Amino acid sequence: MALSDGVDVATIETYARPTWLYRYRSLGAERADGISRASLAKLERELNAIERGYIYCSTFNQMNDPMEGFYRSSGRVRSHPQFDKFSERVRNEKLNLGIASLSETWNNELMWAHYAGGFSGLCVGYSVSSLLAGLNDQHALARVAYGDKPYLLNLSGVRNEDERARAILTTKNLKWSYEREWRLFAAMPGLAEHGHGAVTSVFLGMRMAEADRKIIRRRLRAAGIRVSQTLVDGYSVKQRRNTEQG
Repeated sequence: MALSDGVDVATIETYARPTWLYRYRSLGAERADGISRASLAKLERELNAIERGYIYCSTFNQMNDPMEGFYRSSGRVRSHPQFDKFSERVRNEKLNLGIASLSETWNNELMWAHYAGGFSGLCVGYSVSSLLAGLNDQHALARVAYGDKPYLLNLSGVRNEDERARAILTTKNLKWSYEREWRLFAAMPGLAEHGHGAVTSVFLGMRMAEADRKIIRRRLRAAGIRVSQTLVDGYSVKQRRNTEQG
């Protein structure tokens, strides 16, 4: 079933892309006597992803935003007699995609607070060119567009089902714009393998326990990945000068 008027339209092309993207990660830290120790299982999961060269892509309904995947339909689409079946198809299209969220910045204090365990987690830096080179053609990287209304589903401007689902899932409420988000899409949920060389740096939260920092530095030394300790200077997140290679 196609709810389209078949009209050819102009397309949007993006030529500029960031040099680096960053992924904030919580380590499930538990605080005791003012010290945050990472969950060993979550720490191992994140280190394993870096060492093996993959990013885990979840389904859209596992994301933290309850408005994720919302869209509006035109009157023509809503009045179609098979609209309910169409809506179910769109939902399945969204569920079939794997999604991972990245940001343009590593020093966003809100991102550290919300997605990196209140500054006790870490932030992984990726070279975009190496990341794209390592992923196969079943993956796509898209910049999130922010607005005050959900995506308007206009099928005449969408060439296939994957593009339709991605268009919906790259539209978010304007209030989330501080995230400066890009999304990695995979053909299905699971591991998006990019191989070695894409991860260039790892930033450690200022509240991470020293014992956890030592584990991370030791594990990443062999991979030659730069590990940086962060600090909060006034209202800014900065990098300590004693950055280590691995």
